[in-house]
Order: sequence, then structure tokens, then C-alpha cells
Amino acid sequence: MRRMSWSLSLSLLCLGCAPAQRQTPDAGPSEAVPQRLVARIVHTYPHDPTAFTQGLQFHQGQLYESTGEDGDLRRISLEQSAPLWKQSLPDVFPEGLASDGERLYQLTWQDETLFVWNGATPVQEKQVAYTGEGWGLCFWRGQLVRSDGTSTLRFHDPKDFHVKSQVEVTSQGVPQERLNELECAEDGVYANVWHANHVLKIDYATGRVLAVIDASELVRAVRGRAPGYEAVLNGIALEPGTGRLFFTGKRWPDLFEVKLEPATTP
Repeated sequence: MRRMSWSLSLSLLCLGCAPAQRQTPDAGPSEAVPQRLVARIVHTYPHDPTAFTQGLQFHQGQLYESTGEDGDLRRISLEQSAPLWKQSLPDVFPEGLASDGERLYQLTWQDETLFVWNGATPVQEKQVAYTGEGWGLCFWRGQLVRSDGTSTLRFHDPKDFHVKSQVEVTSQGVPQERLNELECAEDGVYANVWHANHVLKIDYATGRVLAVIDASELVRAVRGRAPGYEAVLNGIALEPGTGRLFFTGKRWPDLFEVKLEPATTP
């Protein structure tokens, strides 16, 4: 998403499964140090270098992407960079994307509108209003998790998008901001950090950062081929059934399948 420099203190991310009224943990020095992981490239696939990637999501066996600026919802493949299908959304700035297996849910940045899509070729089923910004979105155990540029993750009811609960994301007691695209997995919520070369893995229940994933190998792989201030790491998708993990970035010419390995001590 294109944001002014004064908003660099914004952030966050997403998950599901939360009891009603989660409280921010009183984390202190005793909070566990996050695991340090490294994203290693397994395969490189073509990606549209004009796509301002805001959301990346597997849905019903297909890979979808939400793009900002002159935004759209699009179906993409690993075989070619050009989208297989797309629906333009010229009057809004699309953001995060999530799937419950039946529907796709697409956030907007400052338009306070959630688009709900349905069908093999997605058609807008409805639009739902909400308050605040939309950055990242993912689906976890019956709830949509939204980041909005703060250190708070909000858990929404998919039926009407009302907020059911919330949690603050912290690393050793320090609130984590600027979280962007989200992906809900069994072991935690994965979140891009805007204008950073790492991804966070976050605990659903406490908001505690479980791991910091160094993705600088991917950034080096596109260096010089993805110019511009906003051509940053953004886009996480976990393929159901196979467990394959994919990362990309805004205006990146490549989409990467990655594996996560423990970081070696310098």
C-alpha cells in the first residue's frame, strides 16, 4: 500500500480463533525470545512486475492476488506472469485477501469497505462497511483476522465483519507495528512487516511473536529488477494440502516457493 512517511509507525496482522475479549498480555523480560528462521528459495516462478501486491491467497485450488493502486482481484498461476483472470476495482485501494474455502474476502485500505466474492469465477456477493484502515487479512477457525496499521489484531465475524475480539502483537514485550500482508497457518499467523526484509510468525491467542523469518535472500534475488520505494516484500500464501509456502513482493518480477530453516549463529 502507498502510505505517507508519517505513517511508518503503523502496522499489523492477522489470525483467527480467539476467545471473546482477549486481553493484551502483560509481557515483560521473561517473554521468550522469538525463534530465528531463514527463508530459502526452493523454486522461482514468474510474477507480474506491474502488480502492486497486497494480498496473496490460495482458494479452491487456485492462486489469487489482490493488488493496490489501480487495483483489482486477479487469478494468477505459477506458469506465467500475466493474470489468468482479473476484475478491476478502480474506485478503491484494495488490500488484504482471505478465503474461508467458499468465499474470498478483500479489504480496502482507507475506503472502509470489505468485498465478499463467491463463485468459481468470483462475482461480488456483497460489500460490508467497517471502521478504520485495512492492511492484511486472513481466515482462522471461523474468524477473519485484520491488521489496520496499529499493533492490534482484530478478529471479525465473517457474516457481518463485526469485531469479536482483539489482541496486541508483541515481541519480548515490545508492540510490533507496520504489519502488512497476513497468512493464517496451523502454527501461527505469518505477517509481512512494511518496508522490512523479514516476516513475523505470531501466536493467535497471545499476540506474542514466535519467530522472525529473514527473507533477505529473496530481496537480493530481485535487486535491480524491482525498482522503486514501494517495491518491497509483501505477499504470503500457504498451499492447502501440500504445505508449500510462497513469498513475493510489490512489483516483483518473481514469486518464490520457500522453505524455512533455522538461522545459523553468526
